[in-house]
Amino acid sequence: MAMERFKKSAELYKEACRFLPAGVSSNLRAFPIFDPHPIFLQRAKGSHVWDVDGNEMIDLLGAFGAAILGHLHPRVMDAVRKQLEEATMLGTPTELELKTAKLFCELVPYADQVRFGMTGTESTMHAIRIARAFTGKNKFIKFEGHYHGTHDYVSVAVGSTAGSEIAPYKVPNTPGVPEETLKTVVVLPWNNLEVLEKTIKRQRQDMAAILMEPIMCNGGLVFPEKEYLEGVRELCTENDIILIFDEVVTGFRIALGGASEYFGVKPDLGTFAKCMSGGVPCAAIAGKREIMSTIKPGGTMHAGTYNANLISLAGAHATMTELKHQGKAGYERFHGLGKKLIGGLKEAADKANQRVFLPGFTGWFLMYFTEKTEFKNFRDVNAGIDFAKFSKFAWEMMRRGVYVHPDALERINISFAHTEEDVNKIVAAASEAFKTL
Repeated sequence: MAMERFKKSAELYKEACRFLPAGVSSNLRAFPIFDPHPIFLQRAKGSHVWDVDGNEMIDLLGAFGAAILGHLHPRVMDAVRKQLEEATMLGTPTELELKTAKLFCELVPYADQVRFGMTGTESTMHAIRIARAFTGKNKFIKFEGHYHGTHDYVSVAVGSTAGSEIAPYKVPNTPGVPEETLKTVVVLPWNNLEVLEKTIKRQRQDMAAILMEPIMCNGGLVFPEKEYLEGVRELCTENDIILIFDEVVTGFRIALGGASEYFGVKPDLGTFAKCMSGGVPCAAIAGKREIMSTIKPGGTMHAGTYNANLISLAGAHATMTELKHQGKAGYERFHGLGKKLIGGLKEAADKANQRVFLPGFTGWFLMYFTEKTEFKNFRDVNAGIDFAKFSKFAWEMMRRGVYVHPDALERINISFAHTEEDVNKIVAAASEAFKTL
């Protein structure tokens, strides 16, 4: 039975299921992930959102992390409004495209050149193609639990596991993925340099790329073990393999220059979306000039009517400009606020005798109901946490004015717009929510 507080959301969802598959346009927004129904949000400002029932909530989803500056940031909105008065879409090169590319390459340490698109999924798809074209090889390695979007080549070993830990089976995470497609994909465990090295030695002649999240963001926020990224980088260099960082989550959030700045390891290519454009759809592929310059007429194909869309570029340029302006001090405050929130949640859980573990980075993290305190890979996460208990906790938070996605593997995201007052209110709500469990 629908909760009275979210009555209109329940009514809208029932109707939406008549016209939209599962009532939504992205599976992560649907029942049974949201049980009994998703909440229909209507508007947002800064760190807060309002739903169709008029409930105001502190937002800890942040559009799955895209709202790095908070919702409707004035600099971003001014840039978008100005662009709306000139043109929304031209399908030609524009000066704004050049300005945005120059700024992007200034901020991202390994970006000599960049191409703009609309989604993270298409960016990883094109990055794989670019690596194959450049190397003349067909296979690539992805890691169990790493999520890179929804195209066929990466729709494997996400959300479920099979086989041994050192030799995972290639389990598609959706029907409709051709078996022939997966013959070019090699699935390996994350954070195991020995297995990776042995695999490369056997298959280096066929291996075009290693595609990886520099932090396993979508499979449980597992950080790379010490010197793991350096080891992967070395193996790629020695064996003529393209190293691709999927920075759709880490880009502009973990640091202004992304994972490369934070870890000091440079990939050959990187893919970006979410934080780079402050809430308007925009994505990018970037990397070394010798690789990126193969994208051209008669060379590697990369095209799209909406690529470098002017509204997207306006949002991206304004967002990156603001993040650059915030600089080190802004990121220190942002991460400091996250640290305070993590500490407050842990203290509140302890007082309520709830065993939780909060992995991740202070600008985005998870909260596991578990007795464990160490997670090395996706199998550790998948078998070691209480998903049902977190879902109950999330709904208790939403009843108390804090929007939390009920999937335990969906990141808790704060933004530059969140305040200490927000943190205090979140911790107070959590203190009550823990007691109900």
